Amino acid sequence: MGAMEDLYQYGLTLASNLHVRDVRIGLGYTAVQIENGDVGLAYTFRGEAGHTCTAMKMAGELAGKQADLLLSFMKESDLISAAVGLATFNALLQQHLPVSIAEDFFPIVRLRKGERVGMVGFFAPIIPIIKKAGCELFIFERNLKRGEGLFGPEKIPSELPTCDVVILSATTLINHTFEEVVKHAKRAREVIMLGPSTPLTPEVMGHYGVTLLAGMRIVKPEAVLRIVSEGGGTQRLKGTAQKVVVSCRESE
Repeated sequence: MGAMEDLYQYGLTLASNLHVRDVRIGLGYTAVQIENGDVGLAYTFRGEAGHTCTAMKMAGELAGKQADLLLSFMKESDLISAAVGLATFNALLQQHLPVSIAEDFFPIVRLRKGERVGMVGFFAPIIPIIKKAGCELFIFERNLKRGEGLFGPEKIPSELPTCDVVILSATTLINHTFEEVVKHAKRAREVIMLGPSTPLTPEVMGHYGVTLLAGMRIVKPEAVLRIVSEGGGTQRLKGTAQKVVVSCRESE
């Protein structure tokens, strides 16, 4: 069925007739707030929003809808809708998050000198940590202008299978490339899904070979809504969310 379908089915067990209170589609992230006040996030592919003035066809009608309706958007090919769906899932999950085993995944992974690390997506803050550990880093990124030495997605089938550790952006769920990418990471000793979009559901993501989930618990929902509305990204979320690392191995 695929990861988004599996997440959707899991999300239905959490929706229980809850309604959506608010939806913010920002330039950096999309945020959905459900009626109990909880907020979930997902990355906004603003470059995929098109060139018309309307990025979401149901704009003005989303607040007040049942959560399970917006949850179904996560399966849509339209990336703005898919982000709304995943953000809804992450909002529903806030009351059911598993216990975090750490705030940072690096002490768990324990990178070894000489290892190959594959990064699918561009996570600038952790690049120096990987290089300091003496690892060989391969970054796969659609926007090659973000830095030198980047590989385009077409290199994933040949290069990712050689990596010992794979760090995978949760945005691959939104743009529906996750299954195609993760199948090339089967030889890796660790596969980490990273970012605020990450669905912290080891019972789902563990079935796809992910070993660690590194996401966020939202602790200041109203502040997050404002930051998203004002175009803020990950750096601006500091103090409004807690890092959560969950092992998928314990769910096997």
